[in-house]
Amino acid sequence: MSRTRAERRHHERRIKQKRRQYYHVFASVSPRMAGIIARTPTSCSCPMCGNQREHHGMSWQEINDRLRYAD
Repeated sequence: MSRTRAERRHHERRIKQKRRQYYHVFASVSPRMAGIIARTPTSCSCPMCGNQREHHGMSWQEINDRLRYAD
């Protein structure tokens, strides 16, 4: 089941409105930056905002899963 163009546009507008709530500088950026902010909610790649696996390794769930299914 594929999404329609109208549905994708609706969700894009909805997400941009949501990002506008916690990025207060959103109104002063270019349309290109508005799209980047809407598609990339993390503002940086520090250990608090970035990917856990990149900074702290695999989670316990991933480790156990790999051990369970390893031959």
